[in-house]
Amino acid sequence: MTETWHNNLKTRNREDLIAAAKELFIRESFLKVNVKEICSLAGISRVTFYKHFQSIDELVFEVQIEILESMTGYVKKAASAGMSGREMLVSMLNAWIEYGIAHPGCIRFILLFDLHYEAYEAGTVLKAQYEAFIGREKEQHFLMHALETGMKDGSLLQDPEPLETAQFIFTSMMALLQKMCMSAGQDAQTGQPEIRIARRFAGILIEHLSADY
Repeated sequence: MTETWHNNLKTRNREDLIAAAKELFIRESFLKVNVKEICSLAGISRVTFYKHFQSIDELVFEVQIEILESMTGYVKKAASAGMSGREMLVSMLNAWIEYGIAHPGCIRFILLFDLHYEAYEAGTVLKAQYEAFIGREKEQHFLMHALETGMKDGSLLQDPEPLETAQFIFTSMMALLQKMCMSAGQDAQTGQPEIRIARRFAGILIEHLSADY
């Protein structure tokens, strides 16, 4: 068997473990899931698990990063060429809310992760790696293109600190979506008031940032 085959198998095993962990973490919460359950769902041995991850904490961090990248990627795709900066921002915020409605488990996972790992020592290496990831994401913020485009084309107000504004929007939107998803639980109708509030808040943000405000 070739080296390429082994590398592909290794990559697939890692991806299968992350996918299985993500499914279990969202369904059960990562505080209740163990390595045996992850390996069973993935169809992979514990020996293979520990070839890829030193602990379940490491896998939790991987899932957090995967969810954040998936969410921000989904939101970024809502902006397209030819849109004004304001139109980009409107489309992105609406897409963000739609993501929360479609993936409430992912939003709840992010909330639990943030609450748990702020209070729990997961290891300095893991935390340093995660903080480095967050630092890169803030520097290359996924909302910056819309904000900068809007300032250039005149559809959004001039902002001396666009990165600070982008981070404020992120923090505010995530807080709203987490409240929305926690309220909804398993009943989609229960969360309707929170969905309306999220949409209303997004509208207020757009109105405040618009050049004709």
